[in-house]
Amino acid sequence: MKKLPIIIDCDPGCDDTIALLLAFANTSLDIKGVTVSAGNVHINNTTENARKLVGAFRPEIKVAKGCEKPMFKTIVTAPEVHGETGLGSVVIPESGKKLEELNAVEFLAKTLKESDEKITIVITGPMTNIAVFLIAYPELKEKIEKFVIMGGSAIGGNVTPAAEFNIYVDAEAADIVFKSGVDIVLCPLDVTMKAFVTEKELAEIREIGGFASEVAHGAIKNALDFYKEFYKVSEVPMHDPCTIAYLLEPEMFKGVDVFLGTELRGEFTYGETIIDYRNKLGKEKNALVLNEINREAFIELIKKSVETLKDL
Repeated sequence: MKKLPIIIDCDPGCDDTIALLLAFANTSLDIKGVTVSAGNVHINNTTENARKLVGAFRPEIKVAKGCEKPMFKTIVTAPEVHGETGLGSVVIPESGKKLEELNAVEFLAKTLKESDEKITIVITGPMTNIAVFLIAYPELKEKIEKFVIMGGSAIGGNVTPAAEFNIYVDAEAADIVFKSGVDIVLCPLDVTMKAFVTEKELAEIREIGGFASEVAHGAIKNALDFYKEFYKVSEVPMHDPCTIAYLLEPEMFKGVDVFLGTELRGEFTYGETIIDYRNKLGKEKNALVLNEINREAFIELIKKSVETLKDL
């Protein structure tokens, strides 16, 4: 079977970690590299997390450090959800994995330029790296198959009443990506809030055993502890893994072709995603927005992926 070439642009992060584990475990994906952005925590932490995760599970994959702050504003992070390091209490041993000398933007350009086939770019954090790449290397966007993005919401935000975190951190970058003309598949809160893991399912993941199980359990538990304390619920959404799940099992999802935009000027709505489900604006549709998921299949995919990584 022909492998799907992808680059993962991420900000690990508890749920980014689960997305990476899904990607690492599935040989149908040809991971050309992991690029890292600031977001859930400081760029130094997200880069270390990505470097160590790749080193522990797939050391042949290249890792490149990206932009340390948004294009035009101060960085916003979320250590209250992900812990100061980004992985809560998860400890990943040192493997000696080296970062690429090229920064993320240069690495993206080099990888796309040298590829004989188009590459899908998965984005699970703020889109700063990708926006800067599109500005610096506009001639290379034709080498991108599509963007598969976790971000946005039409059901209300999780960092402000209107805005989802990944978009809010760098809405100007999101605006550039949405207007790029590249095909987009968006996994907003509309679908990712339905991709939750329960306490029982978390215990089942832990029972699989092996290092991947320890990492997955620790990452999910850290986010779950936050949700239990602040939202008084016993389940936690796994937003970012929806991107990889879509690539692996698109039939797991349902979605709608819509116009997708970003609000940049509103006093209370900066970073709000415009998902025009009812075609009120009459604008050209530029994205497939996912809004339904087979949650049971999603949980099974996580378990299956952790099981696959068990002996690594």
